[in-house]
Amino acid sequence: MILAVIDDARTDLKPLKDALSRIEEISWVENMTLLESFDKLAILSPAKPLIQPDIVLISFENNTEAYEVTLAVKSDGKYTDTVVITFNNSDNEDIIKAMLETGCLDYIKDFSDKTEIYARLRTAVALRQEVISRRTREKEIEENNRKLEDISNIDGLTGVLSKRYFVYKVEEEISRAIRTKAAISLLRIDITDFRDYNAQYGFLEGDKVLRRISSALKKSAKRPGDLLARIGGNSFALFLPSTDLKGAEFIAKTVVKHINNLAIEHETDDGKFLTVHVGGMSVTPQITDDAAGLLDMISDVTAECSVGFGAGQSFFCIKN
Repeated sequence: MILAVIDDARTDLKPLKDALSRIEEISWVENMTLLESFDKLAILSPAKPLIQPDIVLISFENNTEAYEVTLAVKSDGKYTDTVVITFNNSDNEDIIKAMLETGCLDYIKDFSDKTEIYARLRTAVALRQEVISRRTREKEIEENNRKLEDISNIDGLTGVLSKRYFVYKVEEEISRAIRTKAAISLLRIDITDFRDYNAQYGFLEGDKVLRRISSALKKSAKRPGDLLARIGGNSFALFLPSTDLKGAEFIAKTVVKHINNLAIEHETDDGKFLTVHVGGMSVTPQITDDAAGLLDMISDVTAECSVGFGAGQSFFCIKN
């Protein structure tokens, strides 16, 4: 730990040094005047401090100056968790109370008492250790929560968005489109006869296929606002903001092209390769529209369109 001593009272620091000789946790002591402290510690300044002390001991003969410096240190966000101890030989209870109300941990009146100084510093060290430990735990909890949130937001197999998070994000985009009166498009991509594929080639191969297709879909819509999710065992959804019917048809055609280019083997009576069918719609959303409703609508569109296409080929069908 680092101890900073701000001393404008020309205090005899020998009792402090004697006390510090018995406190292994404090490895570095930096003595400074008031003027030097504002430079080294960057008190109330956006500048980066030259040192970041764990404990600050402030020694001033003038009560007002002692109070103001203590208040300045504790008011600086950089030192919110820094332990501050003030030394002043005043008997004025109002002064002592004011010091403590700034956030100062302790007040030492007799700086010649090595036992008292040692006891106060030991308390300061223990408190600082507890603060460090608490901050570490908070960071760990925050990191774990972030990881859990990432896990819940991302499909573990393919790395695209989960359905739950996709619906949440699409709701945001629908609200934005309603405000701007912009068209949006939504595509549903289903892998044809994927259950049969798993039965024929095994689930491990099926998982590989899902990852390959998700990669192809990512290449099909690469704008920052485009959203890709896995919404079912063999189904993906692609949300396209600010995209009209013509734009949706272009993306759907691109999707089919990229999937066909994969040439994933799937021997059936209808063909040799795995195919997909893409259904979608382009709308200018109204206040009554929501993500779940749009997903239901494109499911219906996909089912209706599949009637008009022969087996063994990928296809797309987009409606307004």
